[in-house]
Amino acid sequence: MFNFPNVQRKFISPQADVAIDSFFPEEEADKLAQIESYNKHLFRPNTYLHKWWARRSGVTFRYILKQLSTKSELRHFYTPGGLEGLTILDPMMGGATTLHEAIRLGANVIGYDVDPIPVLQARASLTEINLQEKQAAFDLFLEKLEQKLSPYFETLCPDCSEKSDMQFLLYGLRRQTNKDEAIFLDSFTLRAETNGDRKTILDFYPSLNVTRENRTWPLMDKDEVKNRGITVKNLELLDVPFADRYVPLVMVGKCKHHGQFFKAPDVRDLQNIAAAASQASRLTFPGNNGFKVPQGPKSSDLIARGVTNFFELFSHRQLLYLSEAKRSIDEAAPEHRLWLALLVSTSLEFNSMLCGYKGGDQRRPGAIRHVFSHHAYSFPCTALENNPVFKAKTSGTLCNLFEKRILKAGIWAQAPVERRWSGGRWDKVVIDGELDVGQECGTLNEFTGKTRSFMARQNDSSVLPLPDQAIDYVVTDPPYFDNVQYSDLSHFFRCWLRWFLPDQANWQYQPLLSAVAESNDNEAKFGDILTKVWQECHRVLIRPHGRLIFTYHHWRAAAWSQLTIALASARFRLMNGYVVHSENPISVHIRSLRALQHDAILVFKPCDDDDARHWEKPEKIKMDDSESFSRGCTQYLGWILDHDFDHEKIRLLWKKFIGGD
Repeated sequence: MFNFPNVQRKFISPQADVAIDSFFPEEEADKLAQIESYNKHLFRPNTYLHKWWARRSGVTFRYILKQLSTKSELRHFYTPGGLEGLTILDPMMGGATTLHEAIRLGANVIGYDVDPIPVLQARASLTEINLQEKQAAFDLFLEKLEQKLSPYFETLCPDCSEKSDMQFLLYGLRRQTNKDEAIFLDSFTLRAETNGDRKTILDFYPSLNVTRENRTWPLMDKDEVKNRGITVKNLELLDVPFADRYVPLVMVGKCKHHGQFFKAPDVRDLQNIAAAASQASRLTFPGNNGFKVPQGPKSSDLIARGVTNFFELFSHRQLLYLSEAKRSIDEAAPEHRLWLALLVSTSLEFNSMLCGYKGGDQRRPGAIRHVFSHHAYSFPCTALENNPVFKAKTSGTLCNLFEKRILKAGIWAQAPVERRWSGGRWDKVVIDGELDVGQECGTLNEFTGKTRSFMARQNDSSVLPLPDQAIDYVVTDPPYFDNVQYSDLSHFFRCWLRWFLPDQANWQYQPLLSAVAESNDNEAKFGDILTKVWQECHRVLIRPHGRLIFTYHHWRAAAWSQLTIALASARFRLMNGYVVHSENPISVHIRSLRALQHDAILVFKPCDDDDARHWEKPEKIKMDDSESFSRGCTQYLGWILDHDFDHEKIRLLWKKFIGGD
C-alpha cells in the first residue's frame, strides 16, 4: 500500500480477507514491468497470435491475480497456481491478458468482447492442440500455397542466373508534380550496413530515371525534394487503383549459391507481375459485403486516398495469396481452421502495399515496416511487397510467423517462463506445473469441479449472460477513453477473417458499442457504456469478497470524470490503488510525446451502506511526472467516490484538479 505524502487514511475494514485491498508488491512489479514493456511479445508469446493493440503488461496482471489467492504462501510471483476454485471475469478482454494469466494460476476464466478478433484469438491460443498435428497441418497448408504461388515469385540470380526465390520487391510511389508525374521514395538508401557498406537506388538507376512500357519517370527522394525547395503538389493519383500507383524498382532475393542479392526487375520479373495481374483479374471477392471501407476516424484516411474496398490495398500477387489461403483453409480439418485463418490474417500486416521499408536503418537493415507500426494507417513512398511463401524464416513470411506465433508460443504455453533478477542480471525461470492452455466450456455450470476452464464469447458486456453473484473477481483493462480507434483499425483484418470464417463470429455487430469517445462531442459515451458494464459487474460479483480491479491511465480530466461517473453510478468504492510502469518510453506511438508511462491499479468493492470515508482529498497534483500524476489521480478518484456528488459536480471537480478540457 502506497502512503501518499502528508495524507492520513483510515481504510474500510474488509468483510473478507482480500490481500490486494491492503498490499501490492509495487516495487517488484514495477521493476519487472519495465523490462517487459520493451518486448512484451517475447515475455508472453502465447498471447500474440494475432495483432491487437495496447496489451497491458502480463507480469502486472500476474502480480494482481496473485494477490487474490486465499493462501498467503501462494501469493509469491514465482510460485505456481493459487487461484484454483475461483472464477475470474474480464468483460472487456481485448488481448486476453487476464484470461491467459488467470488460467495459468488455475482459475476458471470468462472473457467477453464486442469485437470478434480478440475472442477468436483467445479461443485459438487457449485451446490445446498437439504441436505435431499443427506442424503437419501447416506443412500441408504451405505446400498447397507454394504450388500455386511460387511461380509468380520466381526470379534469376544476377550472378549465376540460377532460379531463386524473391524475398521482397520495393516499389516507388507515383505522384503528381507541377509538370508531370514522378516516382517518390522515402530514401535512396536501400541498405546500410554497420561496416559502412551501402546499396542505393543509384546502383540500379544511375540516371535517376525509370522506364516502364515506354513511359519514363524521374526518381525523387522526398527529403531531397524538400531540401531543394522543389514545389510538389503532393496530389495522389486518385483515378488510379491504389496498388497500381506503385512502380516496381528493386527486387531482393536469395540464391542458394550467392546468398541475398539486390537487382532491378528484369523482363522475366515484370512478366511474372503481369501474369499475376491477369490471374487476379479473374478473382471475385465479396465486394461491399464486408470489404467496403467504412466511414471511421482512421478508415477516413483510406477513403481520402481513393480506397473504397480493403482488397485494393494489396498487390495482384498478394490477392492470389489470399484467394489460395481461403481455399486451403476451407480444405483443412475443422480443428485447424481457426488458427490457420488467424495466422493468415495476422500475416497481412506484413503483406500489403501499406508496408514500408527500414533498409536505411543500420540497426535493422532490410527490415519491414509493418502496416500498424505507428498505430494508424501510414502510406509509404517506398512500399514493400513481401513474398509470404518465401522459404526462409524472414520478417512477415508464413514460415516465420508459424514458428514464432504457433510453435514457440505452444512450447512456452506448456512451460511458461518468467524473468527473475538474480546476481545483477535477469534470469529465465520456468514456472513448474503451470499451463497457458485450458478446456473450453459452453456454460458456467461446466466449470464445476474443474480448473483452467474457459469461456471466450463475443458479447456486449452491458448485458452479461451470467447469474447474480457468480464471479469471484472482475479483472480487466477498460478502453483508453479517446483517440485509440482499435475497432476501426481492425476492419483491415476483420474483412478477411469474415471471409475465412463466416460462421465463427457475429460479423454484423456494431463496433460503436465499444466504450470509446470518438470525438469531444461524445465524451459521455465512454461513461455511459462503462456505467452499464460496471453495473453488471456489481451484479455478478460474489459478496463479500468480490472485487472489481482494473488498470488505467489518462492525462485528461474528461477521461477521469467519465470513469468516476461510471463507477459512482454503479456504486463502487475504491479500496486501494497502486502504480506501476506500463509503457516503453521509446514506443513509436508515444515517443517524443507527453505520454503517461505508468498505470494505476485500482481495486474496488461494491458499496455497502455502512462503508465509511477513508480517502483524504489531495490538495494538488504534479503534472510533470507520470508516476506522481497517476498516484494523485488515484487518490482523488477515491475521495470523490467517498461522496455523493452529482455528475456535473464530478466533472467540475476533475476539471479543477487536473485542468484543461
